[in-house]
Amino acid sequence: MRFLLIVPLLSSLSAGAQLNLARDLVNPFVGTGGHGHTFPGACVPNGLVQLGPDTRPDGYNDWDGCGGYHYSDSLIYGFSHTHLSGTGVADLCDVLLMPRSGKLSLDPVEYRSRFSHASESANAGYYRVHLNDANVDVELSSTARVGVHRYRFPAEEAGWVVLDLAHRDKLLAQQIEVVGDRSVQGSRRSTSWARDQQLFYVIEFSRPFSMHRVDPLMSELGDVDTRSTTKAGFRFEPSSEPLIVKVGISAVSIEGARANLDAEVPHWDFDLVRKQAEAAWNTKLNKIQVKGGKKEEQRIFYTALYHSYVAPYIFNDVDGKYRGMDGEVHQADHNVYTVFSLWDTFRALHPLMTVLEPEMTSDWIKTFLLHYQQGGRLPVWELWGNETDCMIGYHSVSVIADAYSKGIRGFDTDLALRAMVAGAEQDHFGLKAYRERGYISSEDEPESVSRTLEYAYDDWCIARFAEAIGKTDVAERFHARSRNWQNLFDPNTKFFRARRNGGFVEPFDPYEVNFHFTEANAWQYGFFVPHDMERYTQLVGGKDGLGRKLDALFNANERTTGRDQSDITGLIGQYAHGNEPSHGFAYLGNLSDRPMMTDARVLRIMRELYHDAPDGLTGNEDCGQMSAWYVWSAMGLYPLCPGSPEYTTGIPLFDEVTMDLGPGRTTRITTTLAGTERAHVEAVMWNNHELTAFRMVPHDSLVMGGELHFDLGPEPGSVPTPGEDDVASPGALPAPIIQARSVTFSDSLVVTATSVEGPWSVAMSVNYDADPLLHGEVAGTSLVLHQSGTIAAHVVDRIGNRGPMVTAKFIKVEGVRNITLESNYANQYSSGGNNALVDGLRGGSDFRSGEWQGYQGQDVIATIDLGRVMKLKRAGFSALQDQKSWIWLPKEVVIATSTNQRQWSTTTITHDVDRQTEGTFTKELWTPELRRKARYIKIIAKNAGPCPEWHPSKGGSTWIFSDEVLIELE
Repeated sequence: MRFLLIVPLLSSLSAGAQLNLARDLVNPFVGTGGHGHTFPGACVPNGLVQLGPDTRPDGYNDWDGCGGYHYSDSLIYGFSHTHLSGTGVADLCDVLLMPRSGKLSLDPVEYRSRFSHASESANAGYYRVHLNDANVDVELSSTARVGVHRYRFPAEEAGWVVLDLAHRDKLLAQQIEVVGDRSVQGSRRSTSWARDQQLFYVIEFSRPFSMHRVDPLMSELGDVDTRSTTKAGFRFEPSSEPLIVKVGISAVSIEGARANLDAEVPHWDFDLVRKQAEAAWNTKLNKIQVKGGKKEEQRIFYTALYHSYVAPYIFNDVDGKYRGMDGEVHQADHNVYTVFSLWDTFRALHPLMTVLEPEMTSDWIKTFLLHYQQGGRLPVWELWGNETDCMIGYHSVSVIADAYSKGIRGFDTDLALRAMVAGAEQDHFGLKAYRERGYISSEDEPESVSRTLEYAYDDWCIARFAEAIGKTDVAERFHARSRNWQNLFDPNTKFFRARRNGGFVEPFDPYEVNFHFTEANAWQYGFFVPHDMERYTQLVGGKDGLGRKLDALFNANERTTGRDQSDITGLIGQYAHGNEPSHGFAYLGNLSDRPMMTDARVLRIMRELYHDAPDGLTGNEDCGQMSAWYVWSAMGLYPLCPGSPEYTTGIPLFDEVTMDLGPGRTTRITTTLAGTERAHVEAVMWNNHELTAFRMVPHDSLVMGGELHFDLGPEPGSVPTPGEDDVASPGALPAPIIQARSVTFSDSLVVTATSVEGPWSVAMSVNYDADPLLHGEVAGTSLVLHQSGTIAAHVVDRIGNRGPMVTAKFIKVEGVRNITLESNYANQYSSGGNNALVDGLRGGSDFRSGEWQGYQGQDVIATIDLGRVMKLKRAGFSALQDQKSWIWLPKEVVIATSTNQRQWSTTTITHDVDRQTEGTFTKELWTPELRRKARYIKIIAKNAGPCPEWHPSKGGSTWIFSDEVLIELE
């Protein structure tokens, strides 16, 4: 068992074997400004307690308040015991304490205090500040499960300590129980990003309080147990002695919180706790020692390493009890962890820990398997025993496969494979379509391109793991699925593109940020095939084509079009370092005919996008991913494809890096500089042997110890003349592409079927709506439709094997459907442009799918010209409601018809749907039968008005979302 203490006081520190990196070279304020979303408080490596100041009382409507603190602020509301490090969604900030001298108030507007950065400082495991209005000096430190405060009040004044359980997210239940005159205990159950977060606490004071107030009543000393109050205040008589406050927390019980407190801080020595926290950090930070480089680069490096150890957090109590994904309390024989930001951290943070923390990595995987056993799935984005389903993919399989490929064992491999396969065979989030068709279409699920690409990578991870443990049938099936990325590859533009109705969505702009991608555009997902770069390189024109495409990425205009996406930051061309999808792309030059470009690009990112300052991160820290990228890169290495046990090389920042990898195992990374400029790599040597194969270093070699040597200089070394490009096996048969100029037509329509290149041909067939018996194979790869029908296509290889079937529906309509819009749709919800409301394509239940067009704060006014006078049976308007997203059905829809645009006949459509109706749904708002002649149909869909008083965003400007103007002719 390994769960009592993880922060021992280390004798090696006093012996001088370690540098005091925690105090000298860590700046916890990095990332607290800009959009880094970190917090500057006190924690120990991977500790549950993350104790720090809160300057933002609201995280729900305040994106930069996700971490609870922002460097631009001048007010502190108090000091809470849990925080998130650099996430894009807010939660935690639990059990707020705030000291004050003088009088007491339980109103946050009155108990908050001004502060100055001049009187604020922090290093690893320690934070201090002077509260100006409260007139209190505050110091904070922690162990894994206990936060320790030291307050110095003015000697002549009484001091108060406020306990506020209502701070930040919505409370479901709470308890404050005053026990004697030195202790308070209770619980806090809340809902936010984690839908049901349970936390228990025990607070102990080093001096007795003489009075306490449990809002709204004042109480004398004595036990008080109330479950209705959210705040309390405790008075301490004037004293020259500081007040020490210890807070133990647990996700299990009050008894667990007390046991944690008693085990980890059985004394009142604040300085000892600080010393132990500092020693724990030095143990981790000294695993990598650097020499040379600028002092700022050393501070950035060790701060990045520090941030790499903030999350995940230990989640079990000292006795091994923890709260599982089923909400029940369980017992474990290993450490259990929480806060897995896997869409971010699988890329660099988890591979870093396979090198530095193999035992902890094994415990993380065991935690994943507990999630599967108790919740039915491996984690996606787990928070405090809750699955948030934030982000995409099932990247826990990457962590498992990567660890196993590097020799990390100690977990049940059969159970792991069952869990991996179970997750991949779910029907949610587009997986059903992905399995059956070979890709996710925009009709199936939003973010369809990103989901398809990341599912394909995850499937490769499953295949690798299955192969490694001897399950060849599973490996073959998932190897085939891992080629599904090809089905979104456009051979003409050489971008991954969203598909709709069998073909590609038109028009296409690679700069457009839309809901076909996850926080990105086509540029920023343009190379996400880490597991199959050989085949990808083949499709983009070989090593030269890959090099040219990378040049285009980094030299592209830095503008984006479409929706505003705050995560897209740190742009170099269209490479976006401030968010994760692009993170490996700077290293892909090593696979092209111009590896020297890797050196220049990686060096530029390190020097321009990381700084020793509050705004020193170009995007969200994302639980260590942004920092882990820097740690790897500053050492001259990067895990280009987690799941493959090797690392590509970049360009190191330091003269020497020494990695302590366990007893008798040390790896040194050294450099020799020719001249004065560290700009390019001229040669790379591993134990005196030059690396030539894409500069790859095997994991086994790295962790067994040796020397990696770089010869650096102002000019790149000689680049070998490219030989023959590797010929990749085409692998699984792709899904064909069915393309036409539109879905609807009035006369005839040319439809083509193609696919990515390979040793196969495309076969087409057609079924006509007017005569279902009239169908059959079509010669060639194009046909002309003269009536409505469904086209089906698949590829056939040389021995008759068939790929997945793709179908597309095309509809012949009478007349034309020309639309004139008098309203402006939002760029991010354009649904393909001006014709979206008459294109025949219908939206699903999610406004982010590609068929919905969004209008904010305005009526939707449009006129449709049918081309000639026709007999109109009825007309209507299809709309969506999702009040949580500020989207409501129109208040009413006015439909006017005319034959000449001079005389109009109008009909008003209303509905009885309550604005408070929960959930997402669509509704077709039809006129009664009109049976009138018309050429022109005018739609006026009236906005429902601002968000109502009862809505969390009351007064906000609301949306109308529509997918179609409905027209039924006789």
